Parts: sequence; structure tokens; C-alpha cells
Amino acid sequence: MVKSKRVPILQPPQLQKYEVNVDSAKCDGCKLCISFCMKEVLGTDAEKFNSRMLHYAVAVNVEDCTGCRQCERICPTASIFIVETELLEDADND
Repeated sequence: MVKSKRVPILQPPQLQKYEVNVDSAKCDGCKLCISFCMKEVLGTDAEKFNSRMLHYAVAVNVEDCTGCRQCERICPTASIFIVETELLEDADND
């Protein structure tokens, strides 16, 4: 079989890890971020309250975060921040 000399135009996507930060003092517990998250990264903890005695959002499944930032955009109090942390090593690149 003849080996192709074609070179891809775009680089393959790099796998990124994300950190989900919630400012508990600003969060009013509306749960919009929880309902909009496709991967169910955010949730609430029944035992955690902020200074206004409201249940606030917490990151439950951070490893599932895709970095879509839907929670960040939908938050009415701007208390959620998504931070890119590091690139994951691709297992196929041996």
C-alpha cells in the first residue's frame, strides 16, 4: 500500500483539564448552573452554607468538565470561574 504524503491542515485537538471555582460568598444557590451543566459537574452539599445561610454550588465531578463554560455564562451572580489547568497526555502518542 502506498503511504500518503498528505499533511493535516489542523493540529489534532489537545485534551485539556479544567478547574471549577465557585465563590461561595457570592453564590445565591439558584442552581441554574447545575441544571445547565451537560456533564453534571456541579451540585450542592446539604451540609454546606455560605455567610447568607444559603446552599451554594460545589464542584462534584471536576474530572468530567469539558470547559464549555455554560455554568459560568448562566450564573446571575458571576460566582463561577472555569480555569484551564494543564494538558492531558494523549495515550496514543507513544
